[in-house]
Amino acid sequence: MPQPSVAYAVGRVRAQTRKPLGEAQLERLLTAPDYAEALRLLGEMGWPEPEGRDVQALSVGMLEKACAELRSITPEPALTDLFLLRHDAQNLKSLLKARVLGVEPEALSRCGTIPVDTLRHAVAEHSYKQLPDAFRTAMEALEKRVAIDPDPMEIDVRMDQALYRLIGNRLEKSGSAAARKYFSAKADLQNAVTYLRLQAVGQEELKLSDFLLPGGSVGEKDWLKLASRPETLPRLFAAYGRRVAGALGRAAADPKAIPALEKAADDYLLDLFRPLRNQPYSVDVLIGWLLAHERETAAVRLILAGKLNGFPQELIRERLREAYGR
Repeated sequence: MPQPSVAYAVGRVRAQTRKPLGEAQLERLLTAPDYAEALRLLGEMGWPEPEGRDVQALSVGMLEKACAELRSITPEPALTDLFLLRHDAQNLKSLLKARVLGVEPEALSRCGTIPVDTLRHAVAEHSYKQLPDAFRTAMEALEKRVAIDPDPMEIDVRMDQALYRLIGNRLEKSGSAAARKYFSAKADLQNAVTYLRLQAVGQEELKLSDFLLPGGSVGEKDWLKLASRPETLPRLFAAYGRRVAGALGRAAADPKAIPALEKAADDYLLDLFRPLRNQPYSVDVLIGWLLAHERETAAVRLILAGKLNGFPQELIRERLREAYGR
């Protein structure tokens, strides 16, 4: 049940015995000689033992636990829910694709704001009246499209666009400057990755305007001008700092550098909340705490999967995002 006190919620997350793993702890996991030793170290760091070798299921469970706790203590669910809506969108994508293809949906997340059973029923019955307007409109339009041409990529794109429209509408009532900056930057940076991937594919029939996410500070007109002046791309992102602009320039020159751009973008987004973590009366502390758990579970999953499959340390390290804690 949402709590009325920001101080109580902040105190609650700070009082927890186990903190999300920081850079030093993740480095210890990474440099462990083998998978078994990394698993032993993970237990020492407060993680439960996975059943068998299913670290994927364990990390999902750890994140779901953090999401449930956030929902139970947040004094401002209208704000913190914005950071959980992506799970609803992903669940709807998985359910619709699975129904169209006649397969079981991929693992559905319980981190969203809408119960999984509600979403299952909605997709099974082709009825979306219970969903937020942006999701309802997108799903109803997709129902008409998949009846003619079931394109999984279109499902992904339209639901991502609906997600950012929904977030944008709700952000207007938010008092968190960090949240507004976060989602604007996330839209811009994702649009940059999309632009570069479309450039690399080189298919004229794929129009950039069909893929752009709403809500960014770089407008559609600026994106469309890039067709004739691609060299101006880094300049559009100068406000995001040298690391992002540099990664963007390298990715524009070589599509193989796009994953490094995605890493720089993710680290930039986390940096927006890191300076706020010591605020005593700010819901932004709770958002940072959630992002810390997201980053931790993704890092553990990457490191342990790499160890299990015998990948070299440096290959794993170059894909790791920065941790929230040092």
